[in-house]
Amino acid sequence: MRAFISLILLTSSNSVRTSSAFSPASLRSIATSTKINMGWSDTWSDILSGGNPRWKVISDECHQKALSHFQQYVKDDPSDVSVLCPLAGDDPFVYLLWSRGYSVTTIDLVPAAVEAMKGQFGSNSDEWSNEEADGTVVWRHDSGRATLIVGDALQRRPELMSTFDAVYDKDSFGALGKEMRTGFCTRIAEYTKKGGILYIECKLKPNHDDVKDIGPPFSLKGEDLMEESNYGATFDYVEGLGPVYDLNMNMGAMQQTGHILRRK
Repeated sequence: MRAFISLILLTSSNSVRTSSAFSPASLRSIATSTKINMGWSDTWSDILSGGNPRWKVISDECHQKALSHFQQYVKDDPSDVSVLCPLAGDDPFVYLLWSRGYSVTTIDLVPAAVEAMKGQFGSNSDEWSNEEADGTVVWRHDSGRATLIVGDALQRRPELMSTFDAVYDKDSFGALGKEMRTGFCTRIAEYTKKGGILYIECKLKPNHDDVKDIGPPFSLKGEDLMEESNYGATFDYVEGLGPVYDLNMNMGAMQQTGHILRRK
């Protein structure tokens, strides 16, 4: 999901704590599991009913710009490319990739968002089949090129190991607090083929140094992505793209920046 506004952790007693109140024990407990409710119930109800879109980008022009950046580095024929889209929510870019011939796989914790994603492929529900196991629901499109996983993005999935030629990440890393980034990066590295490309978009705030620990969205530079505990151990930094498109949103001087990484 495109983790909107506030991260909250559901404790074993079903009480709710903000991310700033994580104890060391709770941080260790979520190292390999999100186990979070990112405000999704009320948030997605509001978004899908036409409320505040938060970080959603619905502009076709922006999506085409993102695709052009993506294709500068992922140059193989789309029919030969499998793309992982973590925490994708109902991001229309996933359908754009699919419509251009790419195979796409998403992982998201929010059933309502995945249902909205499915709707972009058409209204014929017979085009989808599903299976459920261990708390995960997997939807497969009859084209054979779209798989939508409803489940925890930090859960280890052996069936996805070294599967993907490329990863498209719009704001997912930047939605996660530092306590979850290492686990997230570990999974992305496990699922990406050697030499595979990670195209990542994230927010950059004009007063980055003062606010980089405040979010989400968290302000990020390439050096933040490439910390050893994040992507530094498993990816090489290829290029910073700078602003990839105008946000055209009420987000002040915040920029949508892009980065290209390659799996070691």
